[in-house]
Formats: sequence, C-alpha cells, structure tokens
Amino acid sequence: MRWSSFLLALCLLTGLRADDTVRISVPVWSTMNPLLLSQDQDAEVTDLIFDRLVGLDAQGNFIPEMLQSWTILKGGREVVMQLRPGLTWHDGSPIEAEDIVFTWTALRLPRVRQLADTAGGVATLDSLKAEGPLTVRIRLSQPRGTLLSDLYNFIPVPRRHYQVPAKPLESPMNLQPIGSGPYRVTGSATRTQVHLERWAGYRGIHPGQAPAFELWETKPEQANLLQAFQEGRLHYSDAKPLLYYLVRKGELGAGLVTGFSTPQASFRAYFLNCDPKRSLLGDLTLRQVLFELLPWQANTRAQRFFPTRLATSFWPPQSWAYNPKQRPVPSVARAKELLDAAGWKPGPDGIRQNSQGRRLSLVVYNPSYNPSRNFSSMLAEQAAKVGIQIEIRTLEFSEVIDRASKHEGDIWSFSWTTSLDPDVDSPLFTREGLVTHANYSSYLNPEVDRLFDEGRHTLNQEARRRIYLQISELIYRDKPVIPIDYYQNQVLVHRRLQGVTFSQQGLCWGFWPGRRGWRLGN
Repeated sequence: MRWSSFLLALCLLTGLRADDTVRISVPVWSTMNPLLLSQDQDAEVTDLIFDRLVGLDAQGNFIPEMLQSWTILKGGREVVMQLRPGLTWHDGSPIEAEDIVFTWTALRLPRVRQLADTAGGVATLDSLKAEGPLTVRIRLSQPRGTLLSDLYNFIPVPRRHYQVPAKPLESPMNLQPIGSGPYRVTGSATRTQVHLERWAGYRGIHPGQAPAFELWETKPEQANLLQAFQEGRLHYSDAKPLLYYLVRKGELGAGLVTGFSTPQASFRAYFLNCDPKRSLLGDLTLRQVLFELLPWQANTRAQRFFPTRLATSFWPPQSWAYNPKQRPVPSVARAKELLDAAGWKPGPDGIRQNSQGRRLSLVVYNPSYNPSRNFSSMLAEQAAKVGIQIEIRTLEFSEVIDRASKHEGDIWSFSWTTSLDPDVDSPLFTREGLVTHANYSSYLNPEVDRLFDEGRHTLNQEARRRIYLQISELIYRDKPVIPIDYYQNQVLVHRRLQGVTFSQQGLCWGFWPGRRGWRLGN
C-alpha cells in the first residue's frame, strides 16, 4: 500500500479530513442573492461567490475590482465607469454594462426595497445608462461624497437569471446563485450549509487560494466545537468568551487552535421603540432613564478577562465618523431623579405608575444565543431598583429582527455592524428607513434627515466628518439606539489555516485578500 493511500485510509478510520477544503463556521444566513442582502452573514457568504464593482484593501482603501476605471465629470454630477474586458458570469456569459443597469433597476423595485436595506446607496443614484458593452454612465443631480462606498456595496448580478419574481424570497437564485467571483456553489445549498469550489473560468483580479470552501452553521457555544476542529470539520469559528479565554491560557486546544480577539466596527445595542402609540419609550425621558440603568460595571469587571469598552458614540473607533467626546457613565441615582421629576410614582407593588395609573412595564426581545446571565437580565435587575419592570422574551435572532421591523415591543437587543461610510447607516434614523423597515425605532427627527442628506452630497471629507459628529450628538441626545459596548470578536483558527488577516473594520471578509487569501498548510 502506498503511503498516500495509507494516510487516506487512516484519516477515514479516525474521522479526520484529508482534503484541502477550508471549513468555516458562519451564523445562519437568509440568502445568497445580492439583491436581497439584509444581514452581515448574507454578505459574508456571497463574498466568495461575487465580485464587486469596487473593492477594498486591508488598509481600507478603495481599489478597482470589476471596474477597470471610473472617471468623475461635471464636478461630480457624472461618472463614467469602464468594466474590465473578458469577465464572465459562472454560466460562461460575458459580464456587460446592461447587467449593471439591470442590477440597479432591480434594487429600486418596491418588493426588493421592502426586504433589503437598500434605502440609500446605489439604488438612489439618479440614473444609470449603458453606453456600449462595457461602459456605464451615472448621472447625478448633486455630487455624492458617498460614491465609492456606494459602488463598493453594489454587487452586480446577471440579468439573464435574476428577474425578480413577485415573491423575491422564492427565487431559486437565493440558494443557487450564478455569480462572478472565484468560487461557485456546487451541490445543494441550504441556509445552514454550502460548498464552494474554485471556478476555473474566473478572469477577475482577486482569485482564491484554497481549492474549496465549506461554510456551515456551528453555534460558538457548542460543547463539541473543539472536537470539530480536531476532526478537521472546522478551521475557523467564532468562540464564546470563556472558550476563547481558556484557549488563550493554553488550558484547551493547545497545539490545535489559536485564539484571536479582533475589535470590530460594531457594538451591542438596544434599539428603543420611539413610537408613543406603541410604547412608553416614545417619551424621551424614559429613554434617558434606560441609558442611566445600563450596568456598565459589568463591562469593567469583564475587562479582567476579555477586551471590552463602553460605547460612547454610535460610530465606533474604526469609523472616520467616530465621536471621541467623553460621556458621563450611567447612574442609577440619576435614573431615579428623572423618574421622580417626570411624576412616575411607586405603586402598591413597587412598580412605578404615571398620573393615569399606567404601570412602567417594558418588554425587551433578546436573541437566544446570549447566555442566561446576559446584559438584558442585568438591565432588568437595575431597572427593578428604581421601580421599572422589564420582561425579557427570548427569541431566535431572526425573530427579534422581525419584531423590531414590525415595531412590536419596547426594546430589541442585538449587535450592529456599522458600514464603511456612515451614510449607509442612515436608514436606521431617517424617514426613508421607514420604507424598508430599517428604522426599527420609528425615530423621526427632521434635523437628522437634513444632516444625512447634506452629508451624502458633501465632497470634502473633513466637512462630512463635522456633519456626522452633529448627527452623533443628536442620536446620543434622543437615544433611539443605545450602544452598549464596542464589540470584540473572539475567534478560533486551526493550526493548518494560513493567510488569516482582518480589515480595518475587524472583518476577515469583504476586502482583498480576505478569505480569498486563505489556504490550508501541513
């Protein structure tokens, strides 16, 4: 028996994997259709399957990808884009200017906008027109300071396959995409597992190193996570803080996995219902009270084990819109003072009531992936000290988002990853976000709407930064969203996995080289 055959047989007997497929744990996704992306994990899965018009390097600089060049004319009111010649879709058909125009048109459809966060960005460009097989002209009524970010978030699809049905979520392209990137789907994909193989027909500039990828859902709290690494079923995964801590100390996984903690441009947050017809939190005073009840001491204690930082600005330190202004730490005493001044009196059972006898009782929807001793339970304990009752209802993450989009409940707890350009986050706060249900908080402030519009059309970067600092102050004052702490992503990396790097956003995908530079060594 040859040694290679012997090793293969040994691997099969021991349950180990002998191939060079990179296996990654990814939270469950909803689609692989670029027209319908609405969650980070959706974009994470499509990143290997599709190229973008404009890419990013690891330093955060925009670089050409599907585009060979772009020329800005008429003071920023026209842009001529030139596609690289020779690019093809996975079905072998050429990538043409008409595909770019079709994608832009599809993103503007009401049935698409209702499902995806496309209230801003490329979908709002005034017009796109094909001028020949590889040339697209963009016309704008006003210059856009967001242009390159808009093009980065624009992922073209082939017009021959992506006609949008009446019910977009039933499109076969959601799980069997035809893309433009270095990898394509093989076999039957689901929302929890997909196998990608390197595509020999790729003619783009950012190819992949690994022969294949397998992405599948593995919950980071699973007890057998290290066993999956040992058996070669996993090479990269998020890890819960305790497991990460034990790996870093060398008590678990020594010689098998390495733990990394990477700061991401994201944070844990509470989204608050600002609609007075649906929630008591339509009252600004009560939203301020909730801020004063944040159990920030828990973060301080956690710093002994895991990097963490109390959030003080909606845009985190990785963003150029970050507001470094120091904020007072939350205070239970101030919360009590605010309630007393607003006329909320303790009732017979200790729960405060207003002058109409309405009890100060709130509902928070919390994702089920949080541990039992989570931030929401600590918030409820803080609230009980001042006479507020908070009921915690635990749901799957998708259900929490669904409740938020329907404006059901008072508080929704989940993490938020900010975008490269702060304008992309505008649907969270503006009137246009109500169209896409992205304005979960039902927050309406005409000054915030005006400032976002001004920032979108300002070309000078420093002037734009001043605008978003103003928006940051208004968000802090009005508190439709209360950021809790800036997110640190703890991950485990198999000893064989090489080329793992992170972008300025703290992500391992969405930039060059990203996952396209990953490969398995010996």
